Amino acid sequence: MPPYSLAMLLVLAFFLAACDAKQPVEQAGQNAPPSAATAETTAGWHGAIDTTRQVPPGLALPGQLLESRRWTDAAGDNLLVVYRTKPATEKHSEMEGEQHVELFARQYVRPANGRYQELWRLQDAVRHCPFDMWLGPLPSSTRITDLDQDGTTETTLVYKLTCRSDVSPSQMKLIMHEGPAKYALRGHMVVQYDSIPLTQRVPANSCCLDTIGRQQLEAPEGYELYAGRYETEKEFRAAPRPFLVFARQQWRQWITQDNFGQLR
Repeated sequence: MPPYSLAMLLVLAFFLAACDAKQPVEQAGQNAPPSAATAETTAGWHGAIDTTRQVPPGLALPGQLLESRRWTDAAGDNLLVVYRTKPATEKHSEMEGEQHVELFARQYVRPANGRYQELWRLQDAVRHCPFDMWLGPLPSSTRITDLDQDGTTETTLVYKLTCRSDVSPSQMKLIMHEGPAKYALRGHMVVQYDSIPLTQRVPANSCCLDTIGRQQLEAPEGYELYAGRYETEKEFRAAPRPFLVFARQQWRQWITQDNFGQLR
């Protein structure tokens, strides 16, 4: 073996290190949607989140797996799974071509040396829809946080429900859980339908439709008041203050993401 100078050895070591850095990282679930493949950005949480799409046997739900996330907090190992069924024709429909689609979400927790136990469940649906239909979490919107820094994480899902044949806004729901406790904001998104910039359609204050007189919400001009607003904040009254602050911020971040699409 020919002798090498120190300079040559250093160059060789640098080349080998660069080659190693270019090797692909193992990716479990390469066909995952953007929401499962995007790096998590969290508030008040510094733990590791695994976004692989592997689900333990016995915990799978019907339909297509959209997201699965694993992490650890004071309660133990956590698992979040989100599924959606394929659109199906309504068995008893009043209009031709009516369909429905269902969304399922579950969070499980496994204490040390224990088995997974269901912590909470969510089930929602769009039904009797003869038009363009959509139901599912907004890409990259799921958050795992510890806003009150008590060691127990919060899970926040943001998803939209659509059945439309025009440019009316989709419904949007923000559902937060800390353990079995549930807090929610439910309202409507903002949609682009003319030359007015979308940012100008976002209301200065998204709360609250239940405080606006019903006469003001009647068609046609009143429908604009729905865009970007949610019904109420009542469910957050018993929650720690940071929860509502975070929920408001998340609501305003996602209400403009009402891109047109259709499930098939």
